[in-house]
Amino acid sequence: MVKTLTALSQRNGAFWFALALIFLGGFVPETLILGETELSKILMWIGGGILLTRVLVAAFRILKTAAKAGAIGYREGESNDS
Repeated sequence: MVKTLTALSQRNGAFWFALALIFLGGFVPETLILGETELSKILMWIGGGILLTRVLVAAFRILKTAAKAGAIGYREGESNDS
């Protein structure tokens, strides 16, 4: 249970951190430049990348769990038919 709560809090923390980066990018003046790129765009890209990664990981985990459950259900259905 402790592992689950830790994992959930880390995912929650990553979400809020990414969201904060996106909003911070919206508030940073466009005159601040890092290299040849505006700092606001960099912050928004990093925040968006973190959010996209979280969504893809969550989708993968859901699909993996669904595939396992489907395989177990298929095996149980096959054993009931014979």
